[in-house]
Amino acid sequence: MVVWYALIGFLIGWVVEWLIDVAYWRPRLRSARAELETCRQQLDDERERAKLFQAKIEALEEEAKGLRARLQRLEGERDRYRNERDAALAELRSFAVEADRPGEAVAPGDDLKRIEGIGPKIERLLQRAGVRTFEELAATPVARLKELLAAGGRRFRLADPGTWPQQARLAAEGRWDELAAYQKMLKGGRGR
Repeated sequence: MVVWYALIGFLIGWVVEWLIDVAYWRPRLRSARAELETCRQQLDDERERAKLFQAKIEALEEEAKGLRARLQRLEGERDRYRNERDAALAELRSFAVEADRPGEAVAPGDDLKRIEGIGPKIERLLQRAGVRTFEELAATPVARLKELLAAGGRRFRLADPGTWPQQARLAAEGRWDELAAYQKMLKGGRGR
C-alpha cells in the first residue's frame, strides 16, 4: 500500500507541476519569446540604420575631401591674386612717387588725348611708363598697354587699348583725315 501512496503522490505532484507549467510558465515563456523576437527585429532595423549612417558618413567624408581640395585651390588663387594686387600697388606707388618728385616733369611728347579712348589720366599713365609720342604708342603691343592700364588701378579697367596702336600709327604719319574717318567708326576707342 505504501507503494500505491507513493505512486499517487508522485502522480499528483506531476499533475500539479504540469498545471503550474501550463498556467504560469508557458505564458511567460511565450511572452519572453515574443519580446525576444521583437528585440531581434529592432536589432535588425538598427543594423540597417547603422549601415545607412555609415554610407552617409562615407559620402560626407568624400565630399569633405573634395571641399578641402577646392579650398586649397581657392587659397592658392587668393594668394596669387594678392601677389598680383601687391605687385600692381607697388607699381602704382612707383608711378605716384615719380609724379610727386619735385623738379621732375614728364618729358613733353605728342598729345595722346587725340587718340580715341585716351583721356588725360590715361595719357599721364602712359607718359609715366615712357610712352610719350604717337610713334612710341604705335610700337607698343596691346598686351603691354593692357598691363599698364591694369597697373594703373581699377578706374582704368574699362579702357580698351585694342585700336590705340593703329590710331597712333595714322597720327604719327600725319594722316589726320584717315584718323578722323577711322575714329568715326569707333565707339569709345573700340571697334563697333
